[in-house]
This record gives sequence, structure tokens and C-alpha cells, in this order.
Amino acid sequence: MSISITVNDAKDIATITIIGSFDFSLFNEFRAGYSDLTKPYKTYVVDMSMVEYLDSAALGMLLSMRNAIDADSNIQLTGANAFIKNILMISRFDKRFDIQ
Repeated sequence: MSISITVNDAKDIATITIIGSFDFSLFNEFRAGYSDLTKPYKTYVVDMSMVEYLDSAALGMLLSMRNAIDADSNIQLTGANAFIKNILMISRFDKRFDIQ
């Protein structure tokens, strides 16, 4: 379980890649991933292509991110497998995030 952060200042994008289980054990690391950036970005990408599992704490962390990020910024949830994407859709995250 880990998180990596990459930024592309030219394109105004910050990408948070989650590897393994996305659960409460990543709370501090995930929050630091977006709150410790030196500037706000137009687009935040949460790359979920390597997420094997997510729990309700992960859903809460995503909502906390949405509330903390500037309302004009776009948050994209990308690469989720079919099972995780289904959880996101059932939870109506498509109303607050761009799910790809």
C-alpha cells in the first residue's frame, strides 16, 4: 500500500497514484498528497489503476479531498477496475467527481 504524487506544472495537473489497498491506513499519506502541494492545480487525477481494494474510509477520504480542493478544480478518478467503479457509481460519486 502506497501513494505516489506527480505534478505537471505546465499542464496544471497533480496525479495521486494509489497502489494496493485504498483504506484507512492511507489516511495521512493520502491527505498529505493533495494538501501539501505548493499550489492549487486545475486538475487532480486519482489514478486507481493499481487499487485492489477500497473500503468506506477510502470513500470518505475522496469526499474530504473534494471538500478541501478548490471548487473550480476538477478531480478525475481514473483506471478503477469494474468492481471499484461500480462501488463509486452506486455511491453516486459520479455527481462530484469525473470518473473515467
